[in-house]
Amino acid sequence: DFAEIVARGFNAVRIPFGYWIVTGATAGDPYVGPSMELLDKAVQWAGQHGLQVLLDLHGNPGGETEDKPCGRSSESWCFEDWRRDEALEILSVVAERYKDETHVAGVQVCNEPSRSRIEPVDLMGHYRAAVAAVRAGGMRPDMVAVVCPCHYIGLERRVFLNAWRESVAAGELDGTVLDFHPYFFDSSANEVTQGLVSDQARREADALDLVPAAVVGEFAAAFHSFKGEPCEDKTPQGRALLNEFLRVQQEAYSLKATHGHFYWNWTDSAIGWSRQAAYLDGPDALPLEEDGFLSQAEEEGEEEGEAADGRDGHGEEEEMPSGDESESEHSSESCGGSEVGLMDSMEATSPYSLRNKAADRSRWLSKASPHSDG
Repeated sequence: DFAEIVARGFNAVRIPFGYWIVTGATAGDPYVGPSMELLDKAVQWAGQHGLQVLLDLHGNPGGETEDKPCGRSSESWCFEDWRRDEALEILSVVAERYKDETHVAGVQVCNEPSRSRIEPVDLMGHYRAAVAAVRAGGMRPDMVAVVCPCHYIGLERRVFLNAWRESVAAGELDGTVLDFHPYFFDSSANEVTQGLVSDQARREADALDLVPAAVVGEFAAAFHSFKGEPCEDKTPQGRALLNEFLRVQQEAYSLKATHGHFYWNWTDSAIGWSRQAAYLDGPDALPLEEDGFLSQAEEEGEEEGEAADGRDGHGEEEEMPSGDESESEHSSESCGGSEVGLMDSMEATSPYSLRNKAADRSRWLSKASPHSDG
């Protein structure tokens, strides 16, 4: 798999894992572990093939949501069920274990935390503590990004982003990146009311300009057609639509997500969810360059640098579109498998990668002044 991923032109993998891989199951949870040797092997294989790695604590102790992507599903779940102190210890262990693996370029602290049962201020409190735990484990902000999901929509997203800016201004979030999961596979992306899914994806990408550093941690080619029907791969027309939607997203996220994008998943049986699938016959990694990927910053020189710094001028009063980061179950998501994606070139001349110099707070502070409508 890793050899094929590289051959297809990708330069990074996001590896989701549940907490039980690190510590074994706790609090009576029905999981099998620990199995750190498996995570070690994945990290080792990625390094041998020249791939960067984003380690994703996809299933936290107690879960970070009521939905099953965290490894469980519970209608009665509440924020207090998330064993956050235990999660911080796990992040510290992971950081200490992989701090000398130079191709480990990011650590994600959780996945898609609950939108409706966590107050933004409480989630920010955990993020600050999680960043501190990773740094205490020996991962420096100029070497490893700490990735924090922004899964809210609507008003809650605005509140969260204001709190994020305040923490940035306080110097509490150096080397951090916001994670977004734009999906368009259910009724929230209805093309009759929301417009073509390709246009929806472009709007989501444009909204990334409103934050100083972002990664599209998950996206897929899955969508529902204008008639409300799911995508299909049985006809030439169906395959063409899947590939066109993939192309649109890859191009948009390549331009707007400062820290790259990852496809969920590498292998999956559901239509539109497997990047390895034969029906997704191209294009592969975009933009294609002879000497690397996502290297437009180097190719365009000052113009790209100005565009990046120019994000300072975007209006803070705009609200990021809610998109359709659906709360529905997407594909067969769980705490396993791997995703393929692109991070920007690791060359020193490139300002963007998961190892970007986010400690250069000039870019952050320009976005950090609190605003009631930010």
